[in-house]
Amino acid sequence: MDVWFEDTAMGRYVAQNEAAFFERHLQYFDGQTVVQQGGQWLRSSENVVAVPRDVLMTADAMAWESHSIDVLLMPHSHETAALTQVLHEASRVLKPEGRLVLTGFNPKSLWFFSKWFDGARLPKKEHCLTLPALKQRLGDLDFEVEFGKFMVYLPAVNSQKGLRFWRFMEKAGDRWWPQCAAVYGLVLVKRMAGVTPLPEFEKILGTQTVALGAARISD
Repeated sequence: MDVWFEDTAMGRYVAQNEAAFFERHLQYFDGQTVVQQGGQWLRSSENVVAVPRDVLMTADAMAWESHSIDVLLMPHSHETAALTQVLHEASRVLKPEGRLVLTGFNPKSLWFFSKWFDGARLPKKEHCLTLPALKQRLGDLDFEVEFGKFMVYLPAVNSQKGLRFWRFMEKAGDRWWPQCAAVYGLVLVKRMAGVTPLPEFEKILGTQTVALGAARISD
C-alpha cells in the first residue's frame, strides 16, 4: 500500500490530505509520547516514533508496554485481517485518556467500484469498515470519538488531468454527501472508568475513595 500512496497520482493526493489531518492534531500533543504505526508515506516528524522507520513490529503484536503511549497514529493500520487484535493492541498500549488518531477507507464511496482494493495496492474490501461499524468496534473498547473528518470526494481517477477535472467535487461532496467520501479520519479518546464516592459518604470518607461491591437485591 505504501507504493500506491507514493507512486500514483491519486495516492499522493490522498496522502497530502491525510498528512494535513494528522499534522493538524499533532500540534496539540507537543511533549507527549507519540507513536506512528505504519504508513511509511506519511512523513512523520523527529518527535514521533515511527514503525517501521525506527522500530520493527506488527500492528497486531506491538512491543510497547501497556499504558505507555499518549498518542497512537494509525494511518490505515487497522485495515488488516487481524482487525480485532489490532484494535485491542491499540487500547492496551495507550494510557488512560490517550488518543488514537486513525484514517480508513470508506466502503460507501464510489471507489469501491474500482479494482484498487486487491490487498496489494489497497486493503481488501472486506477489511474496510464503514464509519458506524468501526465506531461500534471501538466503542466496545471504551474509545469515544473526539473529532471526525471525511476527506477526498473525487472518483477513482489516476492522472493529474483527471484530478484537476474532478476537483470541483471536493466542495460539492463536503456540502451534499459527506458520508460518501473515500477516506475518513478519527480522533478517539481512551476512556477509563473511575471510582466516585456516593454523595452520602463524602463527609465520612473525606478525600478517600472506596469501591462498593454488588448490591443485594431482594424480590
